[in-house]
Amino acid sequence: MFKKGKGGSSFKSGKVSSGDAEKKELLEGLGYTFDSVTKKSGWSWSTSAATSDGNQPTEGDAIGDAWRDAGERTQAALNIPADTWERMSVREQTELIQEALSSL
Repeated sequence: MFKKGKGGSSFKSGKVSSGDAEKKELLEGLGYTFDSVTKKSGWSWSTSAATSDGNQPTEGDAIGDAWRDAGERTQAALNIPADTWERMSVREQTELIQEALSSL
């Protein structure tokens, strides 16, 4: 018989890390939606203003790509240089994303 590894089973079920789950919750609150037609087709995201360029292999990757998009939109709205953004913690980025995008 085959043994199921703990890591492999959670990966295949599409579970996301707690950090990604928190990012997803924030993004969904700002109008982002995540979708997967089938697990093999990958994951995509969309908002009323933008969509992902293509499907990502996992839901976590789609959340990361949407987070990048929200970050770029926040940087543009608040005139934050990219190098400054990269040095910020996720908590700081979260606060700024909420501030910049909640009114859109």
